[in-house]
Formats: sequence, structure tokens, C-alpha cells
Amino acid sequence: MKKRLVVGIGGSGIPLATELLSQLQKIEEIETHLVYTRGAEVTAAQESELSMEEICALADVVYDNKDIGAAIASGTYRCAINC
Repeated sequence: MKKRLVVGIGGSGIPLATELLSQLQKIEEIETHLVYTRGAEVTAAQESELSMEEICALADVVYDNKDIGAAIASGTYRCAINC
């Protein structure tokens, strides 16, 4: 079973998150799950060479920030937690 890693992007995290997701794509044992804020969308549009759609394509699963029923919103969702 693949290890799950949830990546959250806020307004200023676009460069780090895109590089992280890009590198994690190379590791077959990791499944990436992405959630991002409206601030991330604005920052991507103004400061990133990649569109938000291209950034989302780097993740295995993408969640809507407002989806309180998303799998990652559950306290029982098993994933790797890195701080």
C-alpha cells in the first residue's frame, strides 16, 4: 500500500509545493493528495510559471478546499503527517 502525503498550499507556498509535488511524482511508494486555498490560486496566476491546473496535475488526488466531506477532512483518514 502506498503512503499518503497530504500537501496543503496557501498563498505563499506555491514554489515550495510545486517542487515538492514534482519530486514526489518520482517516488512510486507515495500517493499525493492536494488541497489549496483561494490565495494559492491568486498567487499561481500572478507569480507562477504553472497554472493551478498544471499544479493540480502534479498530485494524485485533488480536493476542493470547501469540501468538508472530503476524505482528508476525516479524523480517521490515514496519511503521513509532516510538519
